[in-house]
Amino acid sequence: MTERTDHDLGEQFHALRREDAAAAPPFYATLAAARAWHATAPRRRVLGLAAAAILVAGVAVALLLARRDRRGVPIDLAAVRWKAPTDFLLALPGEELLRTVPKLVTIDSDWRTP
Repeated sequence: MTERTDHDLGEQFHALRREDAAAAPPFYATLAAARAWHATAPRRRVLGLAAAAILVAGVAVALLLARRDRRGVPIDLAAVRWKAPTDFLLALPGEELLRTVPKLVTIDSDWRTP
């Protein structure tokens, strides 16, 4: 880059900074808005805590009602089976050979000629 293009580039950046500064709100207006929001924050916090408490109470009631309905129903664990989607990766080629006992063959010693 030459000095002339460097100077032009610097002027363009200064123009952008001036546009941003003109569009920005005054600092004291931002500070006043932050103070006004902070004044309403305790009320929001109380409302948030109340909503969370109602949600927790609703979940607790739902769990208690669900448990009450299932007390008389026994669970048959022998009938429960779950197969993972990746179980096929555990299958080995020739797996049936690994599950059987090999048959040993005895060699007759009389097969040699004298």
